[in-house]
Amino acid sequence: WVSVIAIAGIGFVNYVFLRVFSTGGLYLGAIFGGLVNSSATVAEVSSRAQSSGMSSKLTSLVLLTTIAMFARNLIIATIFSPATLTSTLGPLGIMSLVSGLMILRDKVTEGKLATETNALELDSPISIQKVLWFGILFILIQTGGTLLTKWFGSFGLLATGIFGGLVSSASTTAAAATMAMHDKITPGLAGSVAIVSSMASTVVNLPIVWRTIKDKAIFRKLTIETIIVMTAGIIFVALDRVFLISEMLVRFIK
Repeated sequence: WVSVIAIAGIGFVNYVFLRVFSTGGLYLGAIFGGLVNSSATVAEVSSRAQSSGMSSKLTSLVLLTTIAMFARNLIIATIFSPATLTSTLGPLGIMSLVSGLMILRDKVTEGKLATETNALELDSPISIQKVLWFGILFILIQTGGTLLTKWFGSFGLLATGIFGGLVSSASTTAAAATMAMHDKITPGLAGSVAIVSSMASTVVNLPIVWRTIKDKAIFRKLTIETIIVMTAGIIFVALDRVFLISEMLVRFIK
């Protein structure tokens, strides 16, 4: 429950930032909203972009939300198990970098990014109902992850990370990091869960956008960009297993 309250508190702080700063436009809203709830933010910005004639900017908005979600999960994993940083920093960092480069390309090719002054309307993540739901989800992920790890080894926990990420990558990341904190799994495995959970949360954005946006060419563009981001992360993970790039990055930061 300490973990549950801590994550809810982090979400609430991000929610306050969203309320204070997102009036500058959808782009700030996408960033701060992604720190609170990436799926809800994608649904909201998709609707706003469609209704305000900003559909062409939707891919940049979704990518900004995704970057914020990556950063949030990296921070959550590091708070509960600092040792996970060696496995999470590189993949989440490279996927964020690739996303940022595609946003920059869109800005250069399409001109100045448009803004909308209305703030995003997201519910506070610290309501009793949401905290209880998070607690239940947290327990289910930890229980399921422990059982699947016992039966199928690390692959069982990674599968839990994928399915958990489709619902809440924050709770899945926190659950895995907490297990590592209590020495139930290794920090490296917890970091891998954070990565696959973040990837699953990225993929779940696609059906959300599909339901909202009318211009399917934009959806195809977002799909291609999502595949590129995921591929960059997978390639980095593969290289990291051989050359230990993340450990070198952590040592360089320190």
